[in-house]
Amino acid sequence: MENRYNIHTHIFTGNCAPKDFLQVGLKLGDGFSSFLKWLFLTKPVSWLIEKLGSVLPNKTLQFLKIGVMGSQTEVFGYLRNAYSQSAYSDIKFIALTIDMDYMTEPKRRPNTDFNAQIQEVLKIKKTWPNDVFPFYGIDPRNPDTLSLSRMKTALESGAFAGIKLYPPNGFFPFDPRLEAVYQYAQTHKIPIMTHCTRGGSYYIGKDVWPLIPSNPQSFNPNHPIMTKINARIAAYKKASNKDYQKNERACNLFTHPENYLPVLDKFPNLKLCIAHMGGDIEILGPQNRNRKHAQWSNEAMILEGNSRTWYEIIKQDILANYTQTYTDISYSLCDADCMKILAQDLQNQTIDPNRVLFGTDYFMVTKEDAELKVTETAHKALSNHLSNLMSQNNERYLFG
Repeated sequence: MENRYNIHTHIFTGNCAPKDFLQVGLKLGDGFSSFLKWLFLTKPVSWLIEKLGSVLPNKTLQFLKIGVMGSQTEVFGYLRNAYSQSAYSDIKFIALTIDMDYMTEPKRRPNTDFNAQIQEVLKIKKTWPNDVFPFYGIDPRNPDTLSLSRMKTALESGAFAGIKLYPPNGFFPFDPRLEAVYQYAQTHKIPIMTHCTRGGSYYIGKDVWPLIPSNPQSFNPNHPIMTKINARIAAYKKASNKDYQKNERACNLFTHPENYLPVLDKFPNLKLCIAHMGGDIEILGPQNRNRKHAQWSNEAMILEGNSRTWYEIIKQDILANYTQTYTDISYSLCDADCMKILAQDLQNQTIDPNRVLFGTDYFMVTKEDAELKVTETAHKALSNHLSNLMSQNNERYLFG
């Protein structure tokens, strides 16, 4: 029997996230989110949230229930148990760690720093060696990125199976400090998973613009797309809609899929997954039934100098031209309309069926629906393909 994998899960707890993280997850203000996160993580309140979450189906409550758990071990156990009585009881999990020490100002950094997060994940791997395959989070602002000593130890020991990037936390994928990461990954055929949606988590410090120079440094500075990237930055700074100067939208500058073209042209054999297919807003594009999202997609395309959505760029410029690249359906799989578009593209072969991966984005996706329910949404639309996405494609990406 073929192995099956959920390629995209998270098991970090609230203590691994910055003190003001809830302004992302629940759209709360800066100071209030810090207070509320502290309140939620106090023992009496976290106990109450867990108890209420066990009996009430409210989606926000379900998200918070997992976030206030006392350890990553508990979060992973909860995930594993969710599948234990299902048709996917044999599934294995890729746990994506994220270095969140630099996604805000120093005074609001996580209670549990990235190194402590990694140490607990190592223990989880020892407990469930055949069930969990962690990815090591990289942020170029972490001083260890220059030597890569901890990352190499984690990967070469066999405890970690890949590398995770999260650019909207405040860096560009072509950052010169990442060049050695890509070189190492390409040489050793290490898979990299990177975030690619509008929204999601993002840099939540007071002002993101000091991290976005007009002409950002690149290890491939003469690549022709850099001119367009610089023009995009200038367009955001001058946009009449001032929302584009705020962190939530400005961080899309870090996330845009064209940022990977300088990377892939220098490292064409890099095994890279552009996660989420660009996100539901970009998959549905201007035809989105949500009028606000449709307007946002159209407005952003014009501002960014594109006539295509991020999903189309991923399909046509990345998957079509670089043979070791992939995308996954995580989080986007909760939207049935997105899955119908993917099913049509798979049938029409406008996207290579061997380069799409199954993942859910646990536990972020619980804000939309329960883990197995979003899997069922994907199954209904992709019944002819889901087995391949879970098994052959995921295994090729991980170990091929």
